Amino acid sequence: MFPKERRKEILAIVNTTGFATVEDLSKRFEVSVDSIRKDLKSLQREGKIKREYGGALKIEPEKKPANKPIDSSPTLESIVADAEARAEEGRKSVAARAWLEINDGDAIFLGVSRTNLHLADLIAAGDKRLIVTTNMIDVLTRVSGNPKVTALATGGYLNVLNNGFTGPAAISLLEPLLFSKAFLGTCGIDLGTSAVLATTTDDGNVDERVLKNASYRFLLADSEKFRIHSGYRWASITDFTAIITDSTDPEVLRAIQATGTPVLC
Repeated sequence: MFPKERRKEILAIVNTTGFATVEDLSKRFEVSVDSIRKDLKSLQREGKIKREYGGALKIEPEKKPANKPIDSSPTLESIVADAEARAEEGRKSVAARAWLEINDGDAIFLGVSRTNLHLADLIAAGDKRLIVTTNMIDVLTRVSGNPKVTALATGGYLNVLNNGFTGPAAISLLEPLLFSKAFLGTCGIDLGTSAVLATTTDDGNVDERVLKNASYRFLLADSEKFRIHSGYRWASITDFTAIITDSTDPEVLRAIQATGTPVLC
């Protein structure tokens, strides 16, 4: 069966049952799980299914809202949703620029970061042969489906809030590992003091260890990060090879450039 025909049947199964797992589809069509994952990626790109870890969900048609009086006043929920949507687009933009810094054959580290989830998706869909080490489980599961990627997890204490490994055990396991490039996130940046911030000391200590082991160090910072000035200082802007950001604020860009650290947009 050709991939196009298989995808048509997969779509019919998902639309009928509401959900299908990669494992079940692999057995049904007698192909590898990697082939099924590629099928699901293709169907998702076409907007026909919604991918979930381990399978795919049916996309339900949007319900038309009942006729109600028009209220132009934004609600708190809509304001929060709009802000998150803008931040998510910023993270995607930063990830896309970071992808350009990765070369075939690189050994890279991806830290705990929502931006790195998007970078992991680009790696998973890409054709670069890479060794990817991470302390974030969601990153690991996304890149591990690409046969050209060797995926490594640090291990350590599991922080369930961010689904990542942290603590002394993670630092100890990182000590002998060297990276061509490291891509690290932050909870905020204080441009007044050039401080790069983390939520906890454990998170900062892990990233600090990575900085020492990487030849090139990239700080991933969407525009929202420059509005947060609280947290644990684990690095300075000057510790990085470059900052990758979607910010177009002239004051932000001037402040970064004043440190001598390049900005990649």
